Amino acid sequence: FNRYLTRRRRIELSHMLCLTERQ
Repeated sequence: FNRYLTRRRRIELSHMLCLTERQ
């Protein structure tokens, strides 16, 4: 389990959430 990967995944999830909120 890589922490970097988790961090990147978290950022992607955050972007997705932001997009969903905007929609």
